[in-house]
Amino acid sequence: MRELFIPETKTPPAKVKDAGLIALVMEGGGVYNAKTGELILLPIGRSMINSIAGELEEALLEINGIQHIDCSASDESVNSLAERYVREYGEKALSWMLISGRKLRLWGWAADEENAKLKTAMAADTIRSIMERYIPDFDYLLEVSPGTVNRMAGVCSTNKGSLYEMEGLICSGCSGYCHQDSAYVCTSEPVNSGVEMENVKDVHTPGAHTIPLLCEQLGLHPSQTLKAMLYTIILPGGKKTLLFAMIRGDRNISINKLSTYIDSKFKGASFRKAESEEIVSSFGEVAGFCGPIGVPEGVHMVADNSLVGGRNFVVGGNRPDYHKTGCCWGRDFEPDVADLLLFEESMPCPEGGASMMPVQLRKICTVECYGSEMRGEPVLLCRDRNGEHRWPYRWKAEVSLEALILSFYEKKEKRIREEIFNNG
Repeated sequence: MRELFIPETKTPPAKVKDAGLIALVMEGGGVYNAKTGELILLPIGRSMINSIAGELEEALLEINGIQHIDCSASDESVNSLAERYVREYGEKALSWMLISGRKLRLWGWAADEENAKLKTAMAADTIRSIMERYIPDFDYLLEVSPGTVNRMAGVCSTNKGSLYEMEGLICSGCSGYCHQDSAYVCTSEPVNSGVEMENVKDVHTPGAHTIPLLCEQLGLHPSQTLKAMLYTIILPGGKKTLLFAMIRGDRNISINKLSTYIDSKFKGASFRKAESEEIVSSFGEVAGFCGPIGVPEGVHMVADNSLVGGRNFVVGGNRPDYHKTGCCWGRDFEPDVADLLLFEESMPCPEGGASMMPVQLRKICTVECYGSEMRGEPVLLCRDRNGEHRWPYRWKAEVSLEALILSFYEKKEKRIREEIFNNG
């Protein structure tokens, strides 16, 4: 060990803001090239990565039965294995892992969605159990991704300017993480769910073409209104159609989530905000007053799941300077439903209701379960326990060992500082 190359230094690396990277370099675990953005791990840093990766691999093998393979680490290589063995094994879930560069990659196959979700959750729990030993505030947040059944990102808090960073939110109550496009299932009571349905009435609202102006005129809370956004969908053949997207007036639409919905509904389509002439050609001169009652034929409608079951919304009247009151879900409109919510600072946490605050997060891993993307690949067709043919579901995960080691050093340094402070 006396001959081990550990060039400790009391001088932090220049132009580096990542607390974990600074600690790693100062303790002689690595060298950072700011020009190329490359982290060169030295023997002690590499030894630490090998140690943690070894724990992960051992736990995943012992608890989840995920076995080692060695290949190019591409999805194509793994698919070639699946093509050869998934059909043969049928109900038996195959799962493999390998280390590629500074990433631990995992793949698994299951005959149905339920089993795939179970295998995904079990792998995520195993990864969490090891992570929490080195990174106390490690946690998962839900993400939205086209073609997947479920996708989670494993993250921890960090400082501004860190590697692998992303902007996020943290709950002031439960300390759970999310980001602006995190998946959200509405569990709150629908708006006005406990009151009688009102009759729809036209109300003159001159100049109230925004939610704040409308609320000021009628003395409403924004949650009692419906916000409408119009988009133009361009189908693969060039044909265009309008999309009428709705959300509560106190919330905003996530463009990434909307893109996910459009991708699932209109395969291969692109979209953009609808231009004035496109809106006029369908609705007439009603900018700022579009609503879900009396939407022209051919306009596709989708609503955020927070609107389901709501009653007595105030919505656009589809004519200038008019709104409609008493608009109720199911009776007056019932479009497609999707998660469209954009999480923003000070919004209530979906778990406990406390306010959300901004935080910098470091993304360490992803765990995702895929859905019907395997359909159409006959080579992957297998038989279930009833002898019926099914396309298998795939799940996969990826752990960035580099992000992991940086987080470990950052949290280690933080714990040392806290101990020094607490001990005077």
